[in-house]
Amino acid sequence: MLAFLEGIVVDKSPSEVLVNVSGMGFSVQIPFDTFRFIPEAGKKVFLWVYTYIGEKEIKLFGFKDREQLDLFKTIISIPKVGPNVALSIISHLSHERFFEIVDSGDISALKAIPKVGEKTAKRIISELKGVIPSKTFSSKEGDVLSALKSLGYTDEEAVKALRMVENKESLSEDELLKECLKILGDMK
Repeated sequence: MLAFLEGIVVDKSPSEVLVNVSGMGFSVQIPFDTFRFIPEAGKKVFLWVYTYIGEKEIKLFGFKDREQLDLFKTIISIPKVGPNVALSIISHLSHERFFEIVDSGDISALKAIPKVGEKTAKRIISELKGVIPSKTFSSKEGDVLSALKSLGYTDEEAVKALRMVENKESLSEDELLKECLKILGDMK
């Protein structure tokens, strides 16, 4: 699958950009925040992309950075939440604001976004509440969280253990991982 596109902007609108990549034209759906980043026609653009393959269509969704792409993937991983809903959310909320709303359980804030109804808002909050994006942690802490998740621990368990470790700053990555594993072992 495609990971990114780099080419020349042919045309753009607030929801779509047409990109010429070596003579091939790609229609890419974009969030509004990415639209502001897209240069004028004739200029070079780089987009991170997600290829959506549905029953009746194949669509490309483009993003200005990996953070937006990762948020998009997180949202569409929720059962019955599709790419159009995810794109609408990303068009209206920053990464940080989205997780603030989810962690506070603010259903009405999500419902205020076009294409997000009450059932969808509740589903998003129930699936993602407590899941903290690794961007809120240092690089060392993010690596430890990834290691714990690869060992089979949930996001919630990994974050809880990491928060319980004292003097994280003075520990090496290996020491921090060992401390988290001790805490998780005591929790079982």
